[in-house]
Amino acid sequence: MKLKKAVIIGVGLIGGSIGKALMERKVADEVVGVCRRQSSLDRAVKNRALSSGYVNTYGEAVAGADVVFIATPVHTVKEVLESLADVIEDRKALVTDVGSTKKEIVDYAERFKDRFSFVGGHPLAGSEKAGVEYSAAGLFQDSLCILTRGESTREEDIERMRALWQAMGAAVDVITPAQHDEMLSFTSHLPHVVAYALALAVAREQEYARYVSTGFKDTTRIASSDPVLWGDIFMSNRDNVLKSIGRFKEVFSGLEDDIRKDLGEDLKKKLKTCKKLRDEII
Repeated sequence: MKLKKAVIIGVGLIGGSIGKALMERKVADEVVGVCRRQSSLDRAVKNRALSSGYVNTYGEAVAGADVVFIATPVHTVKEVLESLADVIEDRKALVTDVGSTKKEIVDYAERFKDRFSFVGGHPLAGSEKAGVEYSAAGLFQDSLCILTRGESTREEDIERMRALWQAMGAAVDVITPAQHDEMLSFTSHLPHVVAYALALAVAREQEYARYVSTGFKDTTRIASSDPVLWGDIFMSNRDNVLKSIGRFKEVFSGLEDDIRKDLGEDLKKKLKTCKKLRDEII
């Protein structure tokens, strides 16, 4: 797939990695960014994540674009969609996002179906680090990107986005927004909740800090992720996140009961099952 012009709104870790992948793999002739601040734009261009860009200017940026990526935090995506609806009036124009929740965003995008075509996207790649300086052209290589369709999403646009993500090195699955939000609440959102909770539980005992082990470091790595970003994700997918927390509490309580009641053999059986399942998944 070859693009003449791609636009990225929000050029941080994910947006910057998209820009680098598109340019280094020669998927796009031009990659234009939209940033909130001039300093952010300057960093993105210096890091070769963009060809050029604009500061809070959508009209000129998206003119003639083949595809527009919205790579801003989930709580800002609806506002960006509204801004794009003011400057795009081409049903062939393709807009997509990379947000960690999908149903709320995809449903909202439906109101602009006469302005542009929207495909919800979520690349399952990233880091606890934030900022374009941590972006990499190979971030999506051998990863999975999920695409979701709204009621008016055209199949040809799903296939265009599939080809585009494949060109950046990712495999692609297409599911519904509701399926995405339910599954990711368990596989992505819950792990972040647990990591934050564990970090907080240990941090309350200041004298323990000197003795944290690799287990603590490995388990809580993602608790170094942007707390504002993840707080918004939890609230955007609130019902599903609460469901996944409830499931976790059931399992956690079972382990707690075995320890309290001195049921060592039962505990070991559960731990063996946990290990087996984890080894099969990863």
